[in-house]
Amino acid sequence: MIIQSQNVKTVLETTLKPVHIDYLSFDSDPLQSSILLSATNGAVLSFAASNSSASSEVHSLNNLKMMGLLIRDKWSEDEQEQRLQSRYTHSITVNNETVTTNIYTYEIEDLHACTAQIPQSGLLLLFIADVGFPYGLLVMKMKGALEAFKDMYGFQLS
Repeated sequence: MIIQSQNVKTVLETTLKPVHIDYLSFDSDPLQSSILLSATNGAVLSFAASNSSASSEVHSLNNLKMMGLLIRDKWSEDEQEQRLQSRYTHSITVNNETVTTNIYTYEIEDLHACTAQIPQSGLLLLFIADVGFPYGLLVMKMKGALEAFKDMYGFQLS
């Protein structure tokens, strides 16, 4: 099942944009992919990818499916761990109640990945970037994206 909502696709595409920091004279590359996954089985529900062509889209989707399964399994294991260096907590206010979600960073082959559960939902958000993309910047982008997905807080797949 792929979520076809144009709003979800637009937010995912927006997260791909490179970051520009004037006072540091820093420009990042765009993210390679931004993916919405099922927290239950790692299925790709929606995604956006930079530099995609029609011929490479099928190949990319297959790679994203494998990456989704891998990240979902790693996320599930890490949620059970007490202390991890690659875990960042992020507090969000939902209906006047503070909810904490964990953000994780991973290195997979020659890529950097960052994932977090959309609060109180059965959804994971996954960013995939080149190895040169700083983990801290991925975490900052994830925090912003979690705010952008606030309408999906509590969303459960049936």
